Amino acid sequence: MKKLYRVVVYIVDLIEVHINAIIFITLFLSMLSQIFMRYVLNKPSPLLHEVTMYTFVWTVYLSAALAHRYDSHIKFNILYDKFPRKVQLIIDLIFDIFVSILFVIALPPVINQLKMYSFIKSQITEIPWTYLFMVFPIFMILVLIHNARRIYLEFLELFKGIPPVKEEKSWD
Repeated sequence: MKKLYRVVVYIVDLIEVHINAIIFITLFLSMLSQIFMRYVLNKPSPLLHEVTMYTFVWTVYLSAALAHRYDSHIKFNILYDKFPRKVQLIIDLIFDIFVSILFVIALPPVINQLKMYSFIKSQITEIPWTYLFMVFPIFMILVLIHNARRIYLEFLELFKGIPPVKEEKSWD
């Protein structure tokens, strides 16, 4: 079981951190190249514009999954912070289970929709939309993995009093 857990963590790290970093660097370089070509050479590149658009979408979704992993997404928790820890755990459990159920229900239709996009190609690069929009089900699966871990840790804390060991954020 621990070996499977380590494999899953390795794959999730590979996608959320390393592949996301490569995609972000591609986004950054394509934007810099666009600026140079447009304002210095006076020849805008439709190819670079398309690469920028799609790498931006991939970066946003993969970064959102990474933020969810570390519980670092934006929250409006003025009331939440006033509650005792047990109430916070119950709220977290309800929310995490609700989101997980929604994602499990939505995942098959999302994948079916992706299959329909295979005959549509992007205008410039002619990459099938299936590959361009595949980031959304990847995002959903990553969130489901993180939610499964969070639900497990929340149950442990709620019923056994074992506080969760939070992963250290690499940017802290």
